[in-house]
Amino acid sequence: MAEGSIGPSIVYLGPMGTFSHMVALRRFGEDTRLVAKPNISAIFDFLLSHLEASCAVVPIENSSGGAIYDTVDMLLAKVGAVHILEDLSLDVQLALLGHKGERVRRIYSHSVPIRHHREWLAANFPGVRIVSVESTAFAAAKASISRDAAALAAPGAASLYHLDILQFPIQPDGVNVTRFFVIGLPGKWEFLVASRRWKTASTFQLKNVCGSLYSFLEPFSRRAVNLCMLVSHPLVGKPESYTFLIEIDGSVADPSVKVALEEASRWCEKFVFLGSYPSRHRYSSSPENCNLPPKETGFCGVAQLG
Repeated sequence: MAEGSIGPSIVYLGPMGTFSHMVALRRFGEDTRLVAKPNISAIFDFLLSHLEASCAVVPIENSSGGAIYDTVDMLLAKVGAVHILEDLSLDVQLALLGHKGERVRRIYSHSVPIRHHREWLAANFPGVRIVSVESTAFAAAKASISRDAAALAAPGAASLYHLDILQFPIQPDGVNVTRFFVIGLPGKWEFLVASRRWKTASTFQLKNVCGSLYSFLEPFSRRAVNLCMLVSHPLVGKPESYTFLIEIDGSVADPSVKVALEEASRWCEKFVFLGSYPSRHRYSSSPENCNLPPKETGFCGVAQLG
């Protein structure tokens, strides 16, 4: 759906052809109004300034590279302004896109996949110029305008930029999963979905006392609440002081989770709840699953509250 259409919108990290775009399409369908933004900061700004925007899809963690700190930074900077509505994941597998029958002289990609696939590139394309660009989607766009260029990009970008899939997957034995948060304004939107697994996220700043981190985490262990993610970030202007993003299994509707959070928060100078949300299944990035994404079975819509 065009960005000028009327109705709630889903904001994602663009341009078209990124893995964020793929996840947004797979989750919400082609009939949804999708709005691409160039960076994570722009996504948060748009979400907070456009009341008609229902939610945004942002990457939060990669199994190979760790936390996506651009997203962590914004969740901490805008703490309380947005809530996490859903947890999605994608099995990230890159393809080599280009023009069949042409000699490859340049390969474009983002710096992260270039670093992850350095050995494969050296073994298969010795002497070929490797060019780092701002996104894998932009790499596909660059490759589309030159017959001797190729790109390491999402396989779904092939149809968008009229390229051939020269090889997929690049490294068939590698497991590389990226998680995404669907975020929205607190109390404004909720998803009408069912899920077997729920998670809960919060941010906190600890009291400056000996053993405070241990004391914070102890209630989760005692009540058998599993810790999924813990990310620390320095507080600007306060050396040796940190704020944390924590994610645990379970919902605050579970008494064990609720009590563990209450007990842990006693060791905090500041504690902010970011939401309890369903954790959905993992999507595949294989070519047969990403060119014409169907609207997801079981998705009932986005409900506006109030």
